[in-house]
Amino acid sequence: MRPLLPFFHSFKFKITATVAVMVFVAAIGVGRVSLVIFDVSMRQLLAAQEMAMLTSTAAFIENDLHSKRQALRLLAEERPGHRVGPDQIQALLEAHRSLRDDFYNVTAFDTKGNLIANLLDRRTIGKGNYAGRDYFRDTMASGEGLISAPFRSQLSGKPVVVITQPMLAEDGSIGAILVGAVDLVRPSFSGQMRELDAKTGGYLFIVAADGTIIHHPDRDFILRRQPDDAGAVIAAALASPDGWRDDVLDGGEPALLVHQRLRGVDWTVAVSRPLQRAFAPLTHVRLRVLAAITLITAFAALLGWLITTRLIRPLNRLRDHVVAIDSGTASLAVLETQRHDEFGLLSRAFHAIGQRRDQFEKDLQQIATTDALTGVHNRRLFDAFFPTALARGQRNGRRVGLAMLDLDKFKPVNDTHGHAVGDAVLVEFARRLTDSVRASDTVARLAGDEFVVVFELVESYNEAGEAGVLGQRIIDAMAPPFQIGALTLQMTTSIGIALADIAHAQPAEVMQAADEALYRVKAQGRNGWLVHDLDKALSRPISRPAA
Repeated sequence: MRPLLPFFHSFKFKITATVAVMVFVAAIGVGRVSLVIFDVSMRQLLAAQEMAMLTSTAAFIENDLHSKRQALRLLAEERPGHRVGPDQIQALLEAHRSLRDDFYNVTAFDTKGNLIANLLDRRTIGKGNYAGRDYFRDTMASGEGLISAPFRSQLSGKPVVVITQPMLAEDGSIGAILVGAVDLVRPSFSGQMRELDAKTGGYLFIVAADGTIIHHPDRDFILRRQPDDAGAVIAAALASPDGWRDDVLDGGEPALLVHQRLRGVDWTVAVSRPLQRAFAPLTHVRLRVLAAITLITAFAALLGWLITTRLIRPLNRLRDHVVAIDSGTASLAVLETQRHDEFGLLSRAFHAIGQRRDQFEKDLQQIATTDALTGVHNRRLFDAFFPTALARGQRNGRRVGLAMLDLDKFKPVNDTHGHAVGDAVLVEFARRLTDSVRASDTVARLAGDEFVVVFELVESYNEAGEAGVLGQRIIDAMAPPFQIGALTLQMTTSIGIALADIAHAQPAEVMQAADEALYRVKAQGRNGWLVHDLDKALSRPISRPAA
């Protein structure tokens, strides 16, 4: 041991030790600054990715609520002009038990708030009055359907929100109100939310504008207003419509909060993710940096700074790629890298998530698209909607009709008066067409002057039936002259209507039958309609409006 003592007391050792300590402290400082820059970059990147995933989930929830409202609206319109008595409504509900796929229960109330129909348990009919409920009063006052504030159901005891839809009586007044209850403990969109929870490592919650919790992984929080254990997170989510924060404490632990306000209802969807869990993959990176700092020499400070700067370059590029993708100046392909390090794995993971998000957004875009000129639906929506309508008709045992229309002698209008006049004629034609069909029918423009109408719930094909009535109504709607500025144009239309076979209807077969019927109308003088019933292989003759 003694031979070592002179070495430790030597000036050489002391200078070496002093320099080593100074370099070590400097390296610690440089390493700390580099890690701070690294953390800031990662926060921005993580928040951008979380916001993109939350946007897809919010769109899914909005579409789910819209589908539920549409289902009730179609149910309310299924018996137009008929008596809406309790027995008829109960029978109508029981004929559509598939509503249980969308709702926990569907009930109906008369205009005094008495329970007159119950899909889940008809034994409760007549055993309650709900005229005091806000959703009942608001629906009666506005005459329109709504989504209620969350509350605990008197019938089931479950936390629910309800979707209402008035049913009109023969005189056009409100005859009854349909009420669909959505169980907040197990909503139909809970699968999408569990998937997001699994991806983020955090949890998702939904809160109303007044702070009432609509959905939360802790079921005891549902229907509570900003409980103590989650008050700070909820208040932060309600502070602004959309955005993210990383300065929120969730249960005493720092968390990343990403939130977005829904458009169709005054709810806020948010994700809370612990920062420690979010940055867990970076722990080993920090350990490597600290281990390297302990081994550096006089050049360690500069070398450490250069290495750290070089290390974060791939992350900066990754962040730039995410920003470019968000702005639309780059595609997801830029995230497909061949790097084998952590940044390569992270980039490829974001690429896979982005592909799933893009596919989800494309599916949503196909559901809701509009023709830019006329304002009706376009070909893309029709292609997605028509097979669904046929399938729905087959499930319900109801006929579905398809009308194909075009304007007679439209090309001379364009050639003589120009495309601006032709566009104005198309806009007026689409307006009259939309006004002449039922609210449950779907109008779309395929191309040029070609339009289609999907008639759901059609019961007959003869002239006295709905198909003939609808065809003649469209012909009559086009009879008045088209006033385009100073021009007065007399326009007519030809209509080919195909009624689908309930059991074996195929979209292509129905479209071909409607197209053939249209050409037969054209061949026999235009300005008329013809019905082709695929089920009976029969057609009705052309009918024209009276002169």
